[in-house]
Amino acid sequence: MAWVVLEGMRFHAFHGVYEAEQVLGSEYIVDVYVDTGIQNAAKTDSLAATEVNYETVFHICLVAMAKPRKLLEAVVSDIIAKMKRQFPGMKGIKVRVKKMNPPIYGNMNLGEKHQAIGGRADSAWVEDEQKFVSDCPRCKQKFLCYKDETCWCKALTNIHPATLETLTRQFGTSCLCGTCLKLYAG
Repeated sequence: MAWVVLEGMRFHAFHGVYEAEQVLGSEYIVDVYVDTGIQNAAKTDSLAATEVNYETVFHICLVAMAKPRKLLEAVVSDIIAKMKRQFPGMKGIKVRVKKMNPPIYGNMNLGEKHQAIGGRADSAWVEDEQKFVSDCPRCKQKFLCYKDETCWCKALTNIHPATLETLTRQFGTSCLCGTCLKLYAG
């Protein structure tokens, strides 16, 4: 297992549910950890041989942070989706988006009285971690599967619908590896 990591990327962005956040913006710190292979890059000492280029990771985060969202969860999910499309060989990923000095507002219920409250926090963050290595239910070999529309298997369009139905009955919703799935392709 090898990791390509980019920590502490700083952005000024306009995410939040409050109007002031959407107008004034806040400071954010983004961390991305990618489980990937580094053997080819290490052997050749060539940027072209890297499976994950951290400059590209930065640009993916820059684009995701530039699109205002209400929730950090949406930002994290967007970064992961873009990473899947860009780096199809990832074995896993962890993304954390941290909002610095988030506004804390609300009402406190004190029986019949309600009191407006405000608070202070150094940061609020959302993190998601996903693993992409699966075991093929047919041959038991390990393979990469993103389990969504970005997965390599979505490009296989020559499997008859009746065959797909049979595979679903036999293996459930689990994906098959490329070798096994190609056996069923027409």
